[in-house]
This record gives sequence, structure tokens and C-alpha cells, in this order.
Amino acid sequence: MRPLPLVVVVLVALAGASGADAYSWPLKPFTRPHPIRGSFGDPRYHLGPEAELSSFHFGVDIAASDGTAVYSVEPGYVHAYAARLTVTARSSREFGYWHVKPVVRTGMHVRRHQLIGHVMPGWGHVHFAERYRGNYKDPLRKGALTPFYDHTQPVVEPLQVTTPEGGGVDPSHISGPIAVTSVIYDLPPLAPPPPWQVARLVPSRIAWTISDAAGVFESGVVADFSLGILPNSAYGLVYAPGTYQNKANRPGRYLFWITHALDTKALPDGTWTLTVSATDTRNNVGTASVQLQTANGTSYYAGLPPRGATTRLRPATAW
Repeated sequence: MRPLPLVVVVLVALAGASGADAYSWPLKPFTRPHPIRGSFGDPRYHLGPEAELSSFHFGVDIAASDGTAVYSVEPGYVHAYAARLTVTARSSREFGYWHVKPVVRTGMHVRRHQLIGHVMPGWGHVHFAERYRGNYKDPLRKGALTPFYDHTQPVVEPLQVTTPEGGGVDPSHISGPIAVTSVIYDLPPLAPPPPWQVARLVPSRIAWTISDAAGVFESGVVADFSLGILPNSAYGLVYAPGTYQNKANRPGRYLFWITHALDTKALPDGTWTLTVSATDTRNNVGTASVQLQTANGTSYYAGLPPRGATTRLRPATAW
């Protein structure tokens, strides 16, 4: 059970991306938060429900009635399309406004808070995105879209332990490889208007630890959207089958892979606690744990690395 290799590479690369100066909301009033009905990193479908036909959401969906006026959050130059536009600031940050009918033209320079378009009929929201040097960033991260308040605690539903093939497992007698999944989500701090009042958001960071009475033996990260968006090729490694996005009057279901195939022979026999934590952009944390009783005939003296070593628990099969 270890961080996904592809995800690790991407997160390291994104960590060097420039931080953003704070900017206001693209809707009036500019100085008040607006309801969010879709979050950065949540699951999106294009042609089908799984794998290469799916993607991570690269912005936030701000609820707004059809026809609502949309304003530029920063000054910059416009690139307008039929149903969206971008404004590129002097800092090279690019702000995107989707599902918007532009009232400005490509090549125009707009001021901060200048009217740039209106929400198109049938959409009921603005998809708002920020990109810097080709990398999308979460607009809800601290120091970006302001003001934004969040005091809700993410929810981590009970962890499901199975075989890698999906068969049943007795957590009180674990032997061999296991898979672990959990439904994890956050609730919007401001409820969107109907029919999106049941919308769920994806937490910013999901991590795990495995520990016993002596303390943490190993830890890792499932997904960290605080550093940027993940490549769509990692979708099936992060989200398990059965995941789906928010729809009208239907909350999204975000089923995360905690591990695809953990070889428990890397754990000495005994009682272990696997804890999963979910953290939002304002550092509210939700957790859930499951106890695992390993019975593989191994001990601390079976050639295992010392506690606290950086060697990761090895998956039984390639992810």
C-alpha cells in the first residue's frame, strides 16, 4: 500500500507551481461566498462511466441562475469562444469561465470586475478554473478565491476490505493480499439551490496510516488535489468502479481506492489499525478506521525494514 507512482510524479512536479494572489468571486456580490455544486478533482464522465472515458474536474462549479452576469476576477486579455472564455493576466495565470456567453471579444483587455458574459440557458452554474503554466489549480485553496469559509468536516464512510478480486475478507483473520475502498466526500459550506441541494464535494487531500500499539508503521497519500489536478490516466487508480458525479437531485458517490492490492505479508502478525483521513482546503479533517488482525506467520524478525523506514508496503500486483 503506497502512493501511486504516477500520482507521486505529478504532485512533485506541481509542487513548484506558483502560488496565487487572492482574487474575488466572478459573480456579484464579489465579497461574499457563493454556493459550490462541483469541486476540483471530482469525477466527470464524457463518453462512458469508467477509466479512459472519465476525467478529473479541473475547476469548481459555482451555482448561478441562467442569465446571471459574470465578471472577470483579474485584469487581462480575452480569448473568447462560443460558450466560454479565458482571461490571461499579466502574471501568466489564466482564468477560465465555462457555460458563459461572452459579451467581450478575443484580444480585448478587460479590467478587474468588468462584465464579460452571462450564464447560458440550461446550465445553472459557472465552471470557473485557474491555470498557471499549463497546470490547473484548485480555486478554493487558501489564498485564491476569496472570501471562502468552510467549517464542515469531510465524511469517510466505513472502510471496505476485500480481496483484490472483490471477494469477502474477514478483518479478524487477514492473510495474503487485500484491497480497501471507502466512500469519501465533503458537504458544501453553502447549500446550492435545488435541484443541486444534495451535491457533494471531493476533499482536497486523502491519506492513510497503518499502526499498532507502538505507533505508526507506515503511511501514504491516496490523492492530493491541493497541489493541482491529476492526469486523467490516473482516474482508475484513484476512483473505484461505482463512482459517479453529482446530478440534479442525486448526490455524487466518490468511491476511492485506498489500496488496490496490499500484500499483508509485509506486516508482522498482530492487530493493526488502518486509518484513512480526508482533509478539505480549510484543514477540516474527517477519519475512519478499521482493525486488521494479520495471520501470515511473520514477525518483526522476518527480515522486515525497521519501523519508520521509508520502504513502502509492496502491492501484490502492479497498480
